[in-house]
Amino acid sequence: MKTLYFVSLMILLLLVSGCGKGFSEGGYFADGKAIAAEAKAGITEISHDVLRTQLEGGKLRVLIDVREPSEFEEGYINQANDDFEFPYPETFTVNIPRGILEFKTGDVSYWDDELWIEMPSKDEAIVVYSQTGKRSALATQALLQMGYNNVTSLKGGYRKWLDPNAPEEEALKSSGGCG
Repeated sequence: MKTLYFVSLMILLLLVSGCGKGFSEGGYFADGKAIAAEAKAGITEISHDVLRTQLEGGKLRVLIDVREPSEFEEGYINQANDDFEFPYPETFTVNIPRGILEFKTGDVSYWDDELWIEMPSKDEAIVVYSQTGKRSALATQALLQMGYNNVTSLKGGYRKWLDPNAPEEEALKSSGGCG
């Protein structure tokens, strides 16, 4: 009986502490970085080399940049040169900021009228990126939850795309206190 009581108490303590779920004290994430780290654990990230190979092979039609419009205007992957020539003519880069992604992704008229390309199907390959990869991890997780089953996130984001030698961001320690 004492063993059953002890095991029950331990399970209760683990549930309350949020162990293994990335939660900090009180059952909440410590910060946005912890939320992004949790999202990254459940998605697939690709390197800039893998993305470049996909682009060069014409195997990717849609790149979604989830940065804010002002960030996008400063530069993006597959941006046309001064002669309006695109480095990867088979690929379209669209800007759907993270804050509206879930509301616009499945809206056919948004794709047709605002982005001027055909909306991707749920099984079409999509790569999502942000500045450093955190927002794109959250966006990728959301798209997976919406039924898109072939979506990946660019590891290190646009920053890593511009400078492949840029240092990796420091790995986050679990905020759950369970190692």
